[in-house]
Amino acid sequence: MNRITDINIKLIIFFLFFIGMQQTFYAQKKTDKFVLVLDAGHGGHDPGAKGVVKNEKVINLEVTQRLGKLIEDHYKNEVEVIYTRRDDRFLELHERANIANKADADFFISIHCNSARPGAYGSETFVLGTEDHRSSANFNIVKKENSVILLEENHEERYEGFDPSSPESVIGLTLMQNIYLDNSLKFAEKVEKNFVNKDKRKSRGVKQAGFLVLWQTATPSVLIELGFITNPEEGTYLASLDGQKKTAESIFNAFKEYKQEWDIKRGNPISEKAPKQTKQKETAKKEVEKPVPGKLFKIQFLTSSRKYRATAPQLKGITPSEILKDGKVYKYYFGPTSFASQRDRNLQRVKRAGFPDAFVVEIDTKNDGGDKKDNAKKADKAEKTPTEGYRIQILTSQRNYDAQAPQMKGVKPVDKIVDNGLYKYFYGWYKTEEEARKDLPNIKTRGFADAFIVRFKEGKKE
Repeated sequence: MNRITDINIKLIIFFLFFIGMQQTFYAQKKTDKFVLVLDAGHGGHDPGAKGVVKNEKVINLEVTQRLGKLIEDHYKNEVEVIYTRRDDRFLELHERANIANKADADFFISIHCNSARPGAYGSETFVLGTEDHRSSANFNIVKKENSVILLEENHEERYEGFDPSSPESVIGLTLMQNIYLDNSLKFAEKVEKNFVNKDKRKSRGVKQAGFLVLWQTATPSVLIELGFITNPEEGTYLASLDGQKKTAESIFNAFKEYKQEWDIKRGNPISEKAPKQTKQKETAKKEVEKPVPGKLFKIQFLTSSRKYRATAPQLKGITPSEILKDGKVYKYYFGPTSFASQRDRNLQRVKRAGFPDAFVVEIDTKNDGGDKKDNAKKADKAEKTPTEGYRIQILTSQRNYDAQAPQMKGVKPVDKIVDNGLYKYFYGWYKTEEEARKDLPNIKTRGFADAFIVRFKEGKKE
């Protein structure tokens, strides 16, 4: 495992370079709706802070549910609200972020409560940033929230040796951010403004800090500390029905402002009521789309002399993809369909992901002659990279080596994954762990004495 214990100039430069690779990785969208993920912090055997009336996990969930209902009622057809938890259960931090990433969320809000000496009070909203935690009083808050990972099994491997009690670890983590900082800050400022102007509460301001749950979400995100539940007055207020209602309304008002600006930028209609339909439109039967006869459409989004694995950052999250070798080049395709509307949606999705030159390839399935045979041959040659199984990790390095580099010691084929600013090199795909173990001694004798077996699921290391 690689613990971040010493931040040096080379590592900082590498992290800053890696930021640019993150921007389009999760650019694909599964719905036209605005997707909002609401995360009630803590839960289950993790109670969070102990309050004067209620524990943090309880208040977090109650406020989150109130906020979600306000948004669902107001934006019935515009916003999809997803909850990381809706009951008293424990969720690991990476699971919370994965929920947002898998849903292609447009925003992520994590709800928490603060704790300190009885006299401390006030709300504060955090975004991920590079504040100096070694001298900042905020580090105690960051340490408290990040320490939840200590309740998780295999946390050292899952979070690459991240130490929640180390300021250096947090500084290294925040260097990976933040392509979403501007939108995150805008939302955070709206939240704190509403707490002050609407609820007449004290705001401790908008701050930047290294929260793991924000770092792992590939979308604009904030962590809201509603107030200090260790303060007798504020703790009682946040546990009360009236206090929770007003708090949820303030965050909801901030969301409405943010959503309106979001709609304007995208040219979406911002009227709160949908236009009335005529009787003719209401009674008209919607025609069911039929597939285009004899046609199959694919989106070609990349041509390269290199063959990339399905999870490679160069593919920018477009998966599943089909790879065909044509002479000395590889051609990458996405989304075979016979429906014109799906074809158009697939093309827009690929372009949004960062392939503006993508185009539609039309295949004639009616032709029984040479074209059909050629297409069948190409389909037979389609190479799909495995996404599940066991692999041997042979090397972890800050340096990017190619497959022919002497550091690979003749072991091939080898591919690499960039993870937390490090290059991790893997050999082979095995259906069972037993098969991988049979090959492991051979790899070790080639010069990789520390090689070990890892399991992959859905293209990601478990």
